[in-house]
Order: sequence, then structure tokens, then C-alpha cells
Amino acid sequence: MKIKREGLPEEGDIVIAVVTKVAPHAAFMDLVEYKGVKGLVHISEVSKTWVKNIKSHLRVNQKIVSKVIGIGEDGFVQLSVRRVGDHDKRAKWDQVRRNRRVENLIGLIAKKAKKKYKDIYASLKPFEEKHGELYFAFEEAKKTGKKFFGSMPEAGIVWEVVDKNISLPEVEILGTIELSSTAPDGLKRIQGILPKVKADVTYISAPRYRVSVKAVDYKEAEKKLDAVIKSIQKAVKKTESFSFTREKK
Repeated sequence: MKIKREGLPEEGDIVIAVVTKVAPHAAFMDLVEYKGVKGLVHISEVSKTWVKNIKSHLRVNQKIVSKVIGIGEDGFVQLSVRRVGDHDKRAKWDQVRRNRRVENLIGLIAKKAKKKYKDIYASLKPFEEKHGELYFAFEEAKKTGKKFFGSMPEAGIVWEVVDKNISLPEVEILGTIELSSTAPDGLKRIQGILPKVKADVTYISAPRYRVSVKAVDYKEAEKKLDAVIKSIQKAVKKTESFSFTREKK
């Protein structure tokens, strides 16, 4: 990893460690996210079941997700593998993938700006500290625009790279619209209402249509859906009937 943290992790932190040596009763680790920090997993912390041979569970160069359970007087970070749940493992590997993506983007920014990688990272460090991860800061920038980076000298280049390479996650709400008319020109009226709806609408079978509303979060999606329903209600006349049913996921 190009981006490494200073200091030591705290008790309870979930970290990535690579096995450097396996002894009869413990495995020695390098904490890949920290500068020069070493760790140790005692045989009792390797598995939830009894371990006869530690080498059957851990091997040199293996990367594992571990939990910090203490800092020894010898400076070694005491780690546990058995205390890491499946959810923590998935979340940690997701974080690793995000960090790799960020490292690639910083490299691209540095190349475009003709500056050193470490200098670009130093300029972005305050955004990382504020948002927890630079990836989350980049997502927020995608929502806000170039102004997110303020007076940062490389703001234009950073924004260009972020805008091109970061896609915001989307949530989707699906529902079924029933829209019919008893007017002589009922079909024409319905065909005039639906194209004006700010959502994806597809035909199912008369008088049913599927509507899809997407947004960056459910709160925003609900607002969009509410606007869609109100716009249809406003457009229908006494000769039309309208109903909406949310689809369960």
C-alpha cells in the first residue's frame, strides 16, 4: 500500500496483516496499513476451534483480516483472527478495494499535475481526516462539484479525475402505476401524461405500467417518487383513474 498510517492502531481496530513468520505457538505479522508496525497472533487466537498445528491455518505471505486486542510491552500489536466476524471481514476487504482505487486516482492526479504522489496525498489529507476515507470524500465531491476542493492548487485536476472515475451508488424504488381513462381520447390523454413523468416508465399491460425511481439514497428516492405521484395526480381529470402500488424487494 502506498498510503500508510502513522503511529499504532487502537484496541478493537480491524486491520490487514501479512504473515512474515510462523513459529510453533504464534505467527508474526506486518500491519500493511501502518508504517513499520509489527503484530503477533498467538496460537490461541488463530481459530475458534482447537489448533493442533498453527501452520495448517497460517502461512508466510498470507494476508489476513485481524482484530487488535492489545499492544504488548515489546511493541508488538497483539492480534486475533478468531474474533473477526464475517461482516467485519467483508467490510475490511471492501475498504481495501476502495483504498486501492483511491491510490490509483492519486497516481493519475499526480501524473496530470506533474507533481509527486506524496505531495498530492498531503493536499488531500484534510479531506480524508474529515470524511474518514478519501473515497468517501471523493463521493461527496461528486455530489457537490469542483467547489468541494476549495482553493486547493490542483482542484481543477482533482475534480476532473474524480468526476470521470467516481460513480455514486444508487438505490432504486419500483412500483406499478394503474392509469386508465373513460374519455373518448383516453389513450391519447394517458400517452400525454406518462412521458412527462420524471422517472423510468415501462409498459406492462393495459392499464398497468412499471415505474422506477433511482437516487443516491432512499431519502432522495422517496422525494422523487412523491414528486412523480403528485405530478400524475395533478394531470389526471375526472375521466381518469390512477393508483400506485410499491413493489416489494
